Amino acid sequence: MSSFTINRVPGGDYMNPAQKEFFEGVLRARLGEVADSARAAKEALAGLGIAADALDQGLIEEERNTLYRNLERLNTQSAEISRAIQAIKDDEYGWCEDTGEEIGLERLIAQPTAKLSAVAQARMESAAAHYNR
Repeated sequence: MSSFTINRVPGGDYMNPAQKEFFEGVLRARLGEVADSARAAKEALAGLGIAADALDQGLIEEERNTLYRNLERLNTQSAEISRAIQAIKDDEYGWCEDTGEEIGLERLIAQPTAKLSAVAQARMESAAAHYNR
């Protein structure tokens, strides 16, 4: 099933078995991509050596820091994807954690790990922006 046909399932049942299967497939594929990227970053880290001069060593340290930040981001993505897969199993996927309303298929296609509806997400971001002023 494609993202085009997922919106046109007969009966209009939100988060029906076909939709859950579609999103679980998308999430598992993304989890595999994240795992591959993390593996590549770890290999790159292992390949960083010690430079002979201070300038080269500084460049290596900067690369090491960049790779660590990338790994941290990938670990966060992996946790979010795993949480979404578990939500599918628990029949909680696709429902806003804040309001209990449908997140919406279009939003989930664009962001399969979404936990909030677009309205709830905007409200949270607005409150955070107001708080950070």
